[in-house]
Amino acid sequence: MRPSPPRWIACAALVAASCFLPRTTSRAEGPPGDRGEGWAAQPSPIPWESRPTATLPEIDGRLDDVWQSAKTLNVFVREALGGDHPKPVTLRALHTKDTLYVAAQWPDKTKSDQRDPYVWDAEKKAYERSSRPDDQFALEFAMKGDFTISMLTVMREFTADVWHWKAGRGNPIGWVDDKYHVISQTPVPGAKQHALHGGRSVYILRALDAGTPSYKVRPAPATHEGDVVDSYEPQPPTGSAADVRGKGVHDGDGWTLEMARRLDTGHPEDDAVLAPGRPNLCAIAVLDDELYEEHSVSTLIALHFADAPAAGE
Repeated sequence: MRPSPPRWIACAALVAASCFLPRTTSRAEGPPGDRGEGWAAQPSPIPWESRPTATLPEIDGRLDDVWQSAKTLNVFVREALGGDHPKPVTLRALHTKDTLYVAAQWPDKTKSDQRDPYVWDAEKKAYERSSRPDDQFALEFAMKGDFTISMLTVMREFTADVWHWKAGRGNPIGWVDDKYHVISQTPVPGAKQHALHGGRSVYILRALDAGTPSYKVRPAPATHEGDVVDSYEPQPPTGSAADVRGKGVHDGDGWTLEMARRLDTGHPEDDAVLAPGRPNLCAIAVLDDELYEEHSVSTLIALHFADAPAAGE
């Protein structure tokens, strides 16, 4: 018997708009702002439990029976700028002695699985590359510094490990971009400067881990292959960039995504070491036909590993 459908199928239409800043008592039972609780810029994290498993999930975007043993966590993501349009996300986590498995489900009526595709211009008899985002999901783990859900901060500096799933790029062949973010109030090589109020700036580096990703830009076809064709083609990922497997499937109402990564990848320079016996601070983000600052984020989450891990692979 497969896990029951996520709660958002029944309740997504009931979610009310709310403020972005998470409340102090934030938990997973519903969106804040409708019960009069107070708010805080850095609330206590929502607890998320990973349970041990001896049976390994197949990373195919379809929840098999092994996920029945996982504990369900329902959280909300809100627009990073403004805090509007909360969206429910259902999370599950399982682990062996050396690997973490994550499942995420969220509503999305529009399947966007092409990024900047080539569009045929009949008059020019040539392709032009469009600007079109694909659906995306990110799971971000604290590595060092004062981790928070906001990247546009002049109060905190931190480095985070990011599993960045992209429907139109790595997903077709089952890979997730393994990246890291550096947030700093002083210049960082390769970082983009963001000017904030009061004349202050924050520097944000979004970098791929060492190695090559699972896709690359392909040249525009010289002849007509269809009105819209992919501008990316798959390639084998290498190095630390090849640490995270993942596959998402869209069922017409939303996405189901499965991801897997070793607890310790052996790449401490750009990957968080996930450890039982302590909370592993993290957050999630969803991009629904959106780019960069338009993404929606959760409040802080603390991943705990329940009991002793099962036998490894």
